[in-house]
Amino acid sequence: MVNRLQPQLKNAEEIKGVLKEISMPFQLHDGRVVRTLIVYLPIEDGKSSHSKFFEVVRDGLIANFVFSCSEVEKKLGVKNSNSAEELFKKAIRKLSKHTAKGELGELILFALLDVYFQAPKILSKVSLKTSPKMPVYGADAVHGQFENGKFKLYLGEAKLHKKFKPAAKDAADSMKKAKDAYAKEFDLLDSYMDFPDIDDELETELLALLNPFSNKNVSELIHSPCFIGFTEAELISQATSEQEFMNNYILLAGDYIADFFSKTESIQLSIDEVSLLMLPFSCIDELEKEFIEYMGIEE
Repeated sequence: MVNRLQPQLKNAEEIKGVLKEISMPFQLHDGRVVRTLIVYLPIEDGKSSHSKFFEVVRDGLIANFVFSCSEVEKKLGVKNSNSAEELFKKAIRKLSKHTAKGELGELILFALLDVYFQAPKILSKVSLKTSPKMPVYGADAVHGQFENGKFKLYLGEAKLHKKFKPAAKDAADSMKKAKDAYAKEFDLLDSYMDFPDIDDELETELLALLNPFSNKNVSELIHSPCFIGFTEAELISQATSEQEFMNNYILLAGDYIADFFSKTESIQLSIDEVSLLMLPFSCIDELEKEFIEYMGIEE
C-alpha cells in the first residue's frame, strides 16, 4: 500500500495566500497540546475581505469541492476552452440559496483539509445530491491521509455561526453523531470512493481497512476535524495593523480553543481524535449574501 495520498488541489500556495495561517501551537490549561489550524482572511477598511477568496473559489475550488477528482480531471481533460466555465456552472447548479451557508462552510473545510492537512477528499457528497435544496447528511467532509504509516480517516464538521461557543456545542454533538453513524458513510465509500491517483489495488486495500463490518478497530482510524467560521467584527475592525490583529486573534483563539475541547471531551471525544480549524469574519450574514451573489446561486 502507498504511504501517502496526493492532495486534490493544485494551487495550494495561492489558497494559503488568501486563507492565511497563524502558525502557533496551542495547549490546554493542563499543558496538553491540541491540534489546531488558525486562519484568517485579508483585512481591508476594517473588514474581512472576501473578494480574493471568492475569486479562488470560482477559479476551480468550488468544482473540486463539489465533484470527485476523477470527474474534474475528465471534464477539464476535454479539449474545450469552455470546459472550466461549464464545470463551474454545473457545480453551482448543485447549490441553492437554501443550502449555501452550510455548503460554504463545507467548502472552506474541504480547502483547509486538502491544503493544510494535505488530506484529499475521498468521498464527494455534494455531487450525489439529487436536488440543490438537499443538505448533506452525516459528516460534512470525508477525507483521508497516511500519517506516520497509519491511515487516518477524517470525518469533518463545518459550522458558520454568528457566535463561536454555541457553534462549538452544536459541532461537538454533530461530530459524535457522525462517528457513531460511520457505517452509513462506509456504504457510500464502498460505492463512490475517489481521490487523486486511485487504483483498484489501493481502493480494495483501503475499503478492507475501513470496513466497520469486518474491522473491529476501524474507530481507531477516525479523526474528527471541525471548522468553525464565526462573526468577530470588533477583533477585525479595531486592529490598527495586521500584527496587532494577529496578537489579539491569538488571545481570543486561546479562549475559544479551551471551550471547544472541553465540549468535545464532555461527550467522550478525546483531544487526540479531534482538530479545530477556525476563521473569523466581520459578519457571517454578509459573507453568505456576498457568496450567493458572487457565484450566481439561484433558488
